[in-house]
Amino acid sequence: MTLPMPRKVSRAELGDRIFVVGGKWLWLCLLTVAVLLPLLAIFWRGLSSEAGQGGGLVAAQALLASANFHWLLGNSLKVSLSVAAIVVPLAYLFAYALQRTLIPGKTLWRGLSLLPLMAPSMLPGIALVYLFGNQGLLRGLLSENIYGFWGIVLGEVIYTFPHALMILLSALSLADARLFDAASSMGASPARAFRSITWPATRQAVFAAFCLVFTLTITDFGVPVVVGGDYQVLALEAYKAVVGSSSSVAVP
Repeated sequence: MTLPMPRKVSRAELGDRIFVVGGKWLWLCLLTVAVLLPLLAIFWRGLSSEAGQGGGLVAAQALLASANFHWLLGNSLKVSLSVAAIVVPLAYLFAYALQRTLIPGKTLWRGLSLLPLMAPSMLPGIALVYLFGNQGLLRGLLSENIYGFWGIVLGEVIYTFPHALMILLSALSLADARLFDAASSMGASPARAFRSITWPATRQAVFAAFCLVFTLTITDFGVPVVVGGDYQVLALEAYKAVVGSSSSVAVP
């Protein structure tokens, strides 16, 4: 029995392999330098017991056991879960309307909905202050001021909505139209087609959008620093610790 001769690798194929493998190692090195090393430095400074550092494990245990940390963590989780529960259904309905309906002005609606992507997270908070602040243009429409829990939630909803929308638009745009044609020819109703085709194909995107909105909200300090008022969250407390300030931001 004769063994098959090994196939010769052409120069083009060898170059492609080197390019792919080299690109992977390059990205790995960049991620190590830009992400892993700074994280290790932060943990080392935070857990080091040397003078001028974080205080070591004793300080970390005291922080995690403190009532103030539990209060801040509870506030952050409450805000993040509320924002995710509001944004994801709204973004799904909006994305479904853009992809599966015949509403007029789709390009305009899509462009307007994605505009907050170009703005920092503080901008929704500043807009809320100018509209519903103590001297805002529409202050009379609210019985209470905008500062606090609901101000943070509303600002984060505006900030995170386009991020969730992009994920859901991509998921809905990848659907195979032949499945809907087959379902229609078999007499399936639009609701049945949604349950059988659309939802199974997009539920992973819904979960991804929920995780993204939750992460963006719990790590953001821009909106809380503007409209948080007395309602403190972990990201804002971390920001004040970094800049060395313990006073709240004055609100107009």
